[in-house]
Amino acid sequence: MQSTDVLAGLPAGFYILTANGELGTYDAQRQLHIDAPLSQAFAEHNRTFLRSYLNGAQAGDQRIAVLFESHQSRAWGRLTLSLEDAVVRDLYPASGHVAGGLTAFQQKSREMSVYRGMELLLDYRRKSVAEVPVYCPVLFNPHATLGQRVSALGREPGEPERGIVNEAPFAIDVLNLAATIPAARRAAPAILALVEKLRQGVIRKDQRRDSLLSLRQASPETAAPAASRAAAIAADERRLHDAEPVESVERWLKIPHQAVSTERLRDFAQFRGLDATRLLGLAARSLIYTAPTGTRLLERGLRDNWNLYLLEGSLMLTPADGSTLRVDSGTDKAARPIGALKPRQYAVDTLTPVNFLWVHDLLLAAVLNGATRPPG
Repeated sequence: MQSTDVLAGLPAGFYILTANGELGTYDAQRQLHIDAPLSQAFAEHNRTFLRSYLNGAQAGDQRIAVLFESHQSRAWGRLTLSLEDAVVRDLYPASGHVAGGLTAFQQKSREMSVYRGMELLLDYRRKSVAEVPVYCPVLFNPHATLGQRVSALGREPGEPERGIVNEAPFAIDVLNLAATIPAARRAAPAILALVEKLRQGVIRKDQRRDSLLSLRQASPETAAPAASRAAAIAADERRLHDAEPVESVERWLKIPHQAVSTERLRDFAQFRGLDATRLLGLAARSLIYTAPTGTRLLERGLRDNWNLYLLEGSLMLTPADGSTLRVDSGTDKAARPIGALKPRQYAVDTLTPVNFLWVHDLLLAAVLNGATRPPG
């Protein structure tokens, strides 16, 4: 993967800072979509921020991590996020006084998946001002090689990572857009709006990845050799990452996150026969979505790997012939996934405000095959 296309090659949802200071995201077709309201709100700040960063005046504070393709596959695949020293100390504080560099634990903890890294950065708060975000991470392509980002690696790149001349491995900067904003102003509506959009684009997808990872670790297959387990976990993660999120649904995930109760799950036919262990495992990994009246959730012809379970409210299903079918929560029609045939045979719209579950096929298969357990 070359530095010219790595940003476009990332899963959809990560916010990009462009060279002219605009903010946007790439879609699944690798097309950049500029977020005009957010770009306008940050226009002056972003231009000043980039000038400062590119001149090197504040680079040490503004760059918080780098994103690169590792030469060896990890549990999360090859795409790896590596934190700068100061950020590692923030996220993984050492007890007592530590002279010099990082502790062995901190050094080991600096590399992770881009999903996990973004989640940690977005969630981090200082105890004295718990409502104020510390990090507002966006991606920026400096057209740099990995060898130019040693401070975030904590080491010199190994021989396979150095690459050949003109084909050196890319390094994408993760910048803290809030770095030059005084703490007293970081609770401004524009900052909080950007943090929330970052959450919607990144952490929601990570919720799916982490759920499947924990399911693989809890399954009977964990009796296999460690190498086989790692390969299986990585394969499942890639399957989730490769599966297109249905953005018309993902945007309605309830914030803050709320898991469904086991009692409510028993209203659905597929889950009535589950034992307590599997039901708890499913409940802990099934988040509630909420959408207003008049929302188009699903389109006819959509090919996806998800299942919609109606908790509260009413939906209208419209097939190709234009006739309509109403589905109300608590009825026999709502006891099974809504419009489950793939490709989708119905357009699905909300007739009232609704609450629903959005469950991936892999999670559903793991539950029905007895592979889940309660978290912990």
